[in-house]
Amino acid sequence: MNSILVTCYVNPDLDGVAGAIAYAEFLQKNGKNAVAGIIGELQDEAKYIFSRFNLEFPSSIENANDFTEVILVDASDLNGLEGKVRPEQVVEIIDHRKIHEADKFVNAKAQIELVGAAATLITEKFIQKEADISQKSTILLYSAIISNTLNFKGSVTTERDLKAAEWLNKKLNLPQDYWKDLFLAKSDLSGDKLKSRMIDDFAFFNFANHEVGIAQIEMIGAANLVKNRQEGIMRVLGELKDTYDLDLYFLNLIELEECKNYFVTDDRPTKEILEKILDVRFEGNLAKKPNLTMRKQIVPLFKTELEKYARNRS
Repeated sequence: MNSILVTCYVNPDLDGVAGAIAYAEFLQKNGKNAVAGIIGELQDEAKYIFSRFNLEFPSSIENANDFTEVILVDASDLNGLEGKVRPEQVVEIIDHRKIHEADKFVNAKAQIELVGAAATLITEKFIQKEADISQKSTILLYSAIISNTLNFKGSVTTERDLKAAEWLNKKLNLPQDYWKDLFLAKSDLSGDKLKSRMIDDFAFFNFANHEVGIAQIEMIGAANLVKNRQEGIMRVLGELKDTYDLDLYFLNLIELEECKNYFVTDDRPTKEILEKILDVRFEGNLAKKPNLTMRKQIVPLFKTELEKYARNRS
């Protein structure tokens, strides 16, 4: 039995798997019996990095039952774990979200810091300890920081993200346009890939007794997607609404090359809230916004608005 499992959300994105693998390496180099394990399927962007650099894929596990302790990286709420990790197993949480459920993991020491990527927090541990880092972890962490900060154009980007990425790339010397290869790898949403991506990167929350669901897609070519596939987007949103019994729901579509957001929903109350908190205007089921706004930034605004609405009604 391995004593410590380092993992992330079920069906993890690049930031989650990069952080889990690199932090397990860091702990091993500090004498801990830790291993990285992934529950579910890697998202396409992460698969691309492993394939492009010929990296060994992480170990796949069914659940955390064979481990006495669990560390979560880029994960801090129960929904994304889907019952595969028992809250009492978790002894440490490393995440970067303003809205989280770290208090539900009663045995866990939590590091929640508002940087652009969980990979930045892991990179800083190597820097602070002046620890050796493998090329595999270097590639994964650097790629994750680029992805999560939207190539440093997202407003979640901090000086800490920039410094961590610079430290990592000094060891790699990847080309300046590497970001575009990374983003193009997750921009093919032909056929059933659209539905799979929306489901894979879907998150739901309960704010003031409202079930809120937000799908997010980051890609190049978003304008063509909303022009040609809006009916398909609405169909998937409808399925998610029924599955999770959602009161409010939308797709946050991030255009990486042109630096803008598209918001898609057919739900009138959702439109009204988005118009208020993001200063956008819907035409039909679509609204646009310049610059780049991520779900992790929208969620606190949604929470505040719904709680204010609930107080005013009481």
